[in-house]
Amino acid sequence: MHETNSSYIETAALPAIIKRLLDLSGSKAAVEIHQSAGRQTIAGGKYSLSQHKIILYWDGIEAQCRLLYGSLKPFEQHLAAVFAHELGHAEDPELEFLADEIDRTDDPLQKKRLALRIETNAWSYANRLLQEENSEFLQFLMHFSLEPYHSGDAA
Repeated sequence: MHETNSSYIETAALPAIIKRLLDLSGSKAAVEIHQSAGRQTIAGGKYSLSQHKIILYWDGIEAQCRLLYGSLKPFEQHLAAVFAHELGHAEDPELEFLADEIDRTDDPLQKKRLALRIETNAWSYANRLLQEENSEFLQFLMHFSLEPYHSGDAA
């Protein structure tokens, strides 16, 4: 289901894999799918703590697939992993505390450690939610996602 003409896809029109994972998680987070609308990133999604909402960026996920795998063949599998990760943020009981800690510290290294913990928590949740489905695929994606935190490139 590629809706490229619309900037927003109604919740009722969410792909089956997204509905399945949302049901499996029991999360009450709102979910929206958008186009990136000229954003300068290939982010696949984001979670808004204040709105308890996950936004997936369809074209960002497509761009990630092309970059990581050279094709859109694993699109649904990649979509599931990205969404499960965002659900991990939505369901992280530590997220609000960790986000507040990031805001409170001026130490760049401490900020990076806290951000890494936030991301690691989300990937751990995704791993549990996907129940080791395609474990190697998920491990590759987690490594790619977390690599900037280890190399010094993360903010």
